Amino acid sequence: MQNKYLIKASRKFWFWFWTQLMNGFAPSDLHGNYKRPKGITIDSEYDINNENGQIFLLVGNSCPWCQRTLLVHEIKHLSKKVKVIFLKADVEHGEWIFNTKIKGCIRLSDLYKKANKKIIFRATLPLLISFVKDEVNILSNESSQIIRLLNSIKIQSKYHILTIKDCNQKFLDLINNSINDGVYKCGFARNQSAYEKASQNLFAAINEVENLLQKNKGDWIFGEELTYADIYLFPTLIRWELIYSKLFKCTEQELSSFEKIIEWRLKFFKLSNVNRTCFDNEWKKDYYKALFPLNPNQLIPVLPSLEEIMRLESEKI
Repeated sequence: MQNKYLIKASRKFWFWFWTQLMNGFAPSDLHGNYKRPKGITIDSEYDINNENGQIFLLVGNSCPWCQRTLLVHEIKHLSKKVKVIFLKADVEHGEWIFNTKIKGCIRLSDLYKKANKKIIFRATLPLLISFVKDEVNILSNESSQIIRLLNSIKIQSKYHILTIKDCNQKFLDLINNSINDGVYKCGFARNQSAYEKASQNLFAAINEVENLLQKNKGDWIFGEELTYADIYLFPTLIRWELIYSKLFKCTEQELSSFEKIIEWRLKFFKLSNVNRTCFDNEWKKDYYKALFPLNPNQLIPVLPSLEEIMRLESEKI
């Protein structure tokens, strides 16, 4: 009997403690559905080509929204126009830190405080900033805006530069809300109902992408031209087997059952410099170690490397 009450009390305490942790990691609505906080954006009339300061893109290796911005940076060959600074995850304190001090700051939160935008939910990446002397100006920390700003930069290059086109905003919203955020809605769901709803919406959206790839001629989601839809989708699906299907319980269907998506993912991965935006060892370490509420014992599962996953897919196609 004593063990029975101890187990019951422990479960109640653990659920309360888990809820407190989740409130910090992943805010939710009243029904337990994960709700991503809004970020900082710049006026839509802003032209990055007229920026007077030195522009920097701050990213973390493990963040899929950071990878969105890195993809555009690499595809457009922007290294001479925009300098990239990689931060590392401080797992113990749950924040991003610089490898060396930037403007006297070692923590990302300190740079936010130093900048012109001080009221934030938390210090997040990616972050597009400009430095004018000692002044730190935050341009945006919303990846959807950052990729458009980067894509609008005028540049002359000896390389063949792929064009990234705009596309149907409704479809972009579907990818963003039901797939990019959708995997997090599964992983961060507070109850069974919220989880099942998120899973249903996630796989319904993936099926829509699969159907579109079957209908359209060409390598990409909207046919012959690369669009923001491809940029949005890749960071989520390239993490699938290593992170989301395991840690976030995105298990309703195997991704391998979506043949066109698997073909599309492999073609995208083979684009010039795309592999330079993929850090599978860091993904595993940061996700399985940092997201303590989802993985309390912090064990990293034994998984194939991303290179091996891509090689096996290439052999099947």
